[in-house]
Amino acid sequence: MLRIRLVLWYAFLVVMTVAAVGAIQYILLYRSLTNELDTALLDDARATLRLVETRTTQQLATSSTTPKTNVPRSLKDIIDEALAQTPDTIKGDELTDRVLSYLMNEMLNQLSAQDSSAANPFDLIVERTLTSKRNNMVEILAKAPDSSGKLPVIFRTKNLSSQSLYNVYKNHFSIERDTAVTLGSSIFNDDEVRGAYVGSKQFGVIVSFSTNYIDDTVSGLLRTYLFLLPIALVIASLGGLVLSRKALKPFEEIAETAQDISAKNLSQRISMPARQDRELRLLVSTLNSMFGRLESSFERIAQFSSDASHELKTPLAILRGEIEQMQRKIAASQTIDRAAAESMLSSMTEEVARMQRIVEGLLLLAKADDHRLTLELETFDLAEFLRSIAEDAEILTIDRELTFHSKIVSDQAIIRADKTKLYQVIMNLFDNALKYTPKGGEVTMFLERSGKEVRFGVSDSGKGIALEDQDKIFQRFYRTEEARSHRGAEYVARSLGLGLAIVKSIIDLHQGQIEVESEPGKGSKFIITLPLV
Repeated sequence: MLRIRLVLWYAFLVVMTVAAVGAIQYILLYRSLTNELDTALLDDARATLRLVETRTTQQLATSSTTPKTNVPRSLKDIIDEALAQTPDTIKGDELTDRVLSYLMNEMLNQLSAQDSSAANPFDLIVERTLTSKRNNMVEILAKAPDSSGKLPVIFRTKNLSSQSLYNVYKNHFSIERDTAVTLGSSIFNDDEVRGAYVGSKQFGVIVSFSTNYIDDTVSGLLRTYLFLLPIALVIASLGGLVLSRKALKPFEEIAETAQDISAKNLSQRISMPARQDRELRLLVSTLNSMFGRLESSFERIAQFSSDASHELKTPLAILRGEIEQMQRKIAASQTIDRAAAESMLSSMTEEVARMQRIVEGLLLLAKADDHRLTLELETFDLAEFLRSIAEDAEILTIDRELTFHSKIVSDQAIIRADKTKLYQVIMNLFDNALKYTPKGGEVTMFLERSGKEVRFGVSDSGKGIALEDQDKIFQRFYRTEEARSHRGAEYVARSLGLGLAIVKSIIDLHQGQIEVESEPGKGSKFIITLPLV
């Protein structure tokens, strides 16, 4: 069912959209948190290295110039000492940072001296670095190897216990280079951690932190989306059901109306929807156009059947009458004279010929309708072709006491067409002109070039065709009242109502056009237009 499929597709698209958005946000959040952690670890490593180097420089300077004392000094003295030990090339924020670091270290030393004279200064420095920050794992290396050739670890935080970050990350950086790099993810104590390394000429600092909080954050986001997916599915299904019902209701109404239309009431049409939906209006317009064509086709079929039965009924009735008359004469006298037999047989032959022409015309039109009527195309000069036909046509007009005119241009008119069928077209038009032009009238065969086209045909000075009949004369079995009552010199010459229909089918097959210009009492002119080669 279309409605169910629409609902399922709508729900599927909504769920897939939510899932895709969730997956994108999951990836972006994970990357954002990871980059943020890497940046923070690098900053912590740089700060720790800077403090270690500053503290080491201060201790060396103090030990060489001033005996160690724990006598408290004023804030001004500490700042002056810091400014004195800072190179003149350092300005701005870096100078401020140096002074503040020196001041904090001095205050920390004085406080630590009161608690324990054996406190490790590196511990104090690193603990200060970690103040108000995450519980980083920090390891400080001295770049001067010990007696065993290994790099001595001069400090590690308590959360490392006896484990070494250097052993975990030693393949990720070069200890000989002064650099700052992020070390990426690794496994440390069965836990995934990320690290950063900053090195100078004397020291190397490795700072690492667990990614558990990142995993917890993105897992929370994932759980949220897993919780939202069923809800989104339910909402999408209900919404899709309502929307599909509303969207398909006009189509159901159209379908109900279309079902009521049958062969008996093809004149009925679907009402144009009041809504301004382009698709609905286009559908209704297309269906109404289709019903119009069906109605026209049914009318033509009905008219065709009626006309065909009427045309065949007359010769069949005549044949039957002739045969019954012959049977009665034979029954009465047991014999029939030769003259009477010949007259009856001649009459029956004429009716058989008439029916044969009807059947052949219908067969040709049926082939044209089914696109089975083929053309044997060849390239030739139409002007020369019409001049050869005009010679025979002139003889026929003389027999009918008519005047024949040939108005064919002397220039060549090269076309590509089927000569046999084109001859049939010209002779059909010429035969109609002979039938409906009274004695003393004129018949003209003409041809003229017009750009890349050629116009040719037959005109006469006969009775003409009424304006209301001109659009119908190319229909099958259609004849004007004048044609229906017409009698030629011979009974067999009566119009069958198929000639012009056959002409139009052949011209249409040649991708050409045929039109009529006529006025009652002044004659008719049939004009055929074909493209030149």
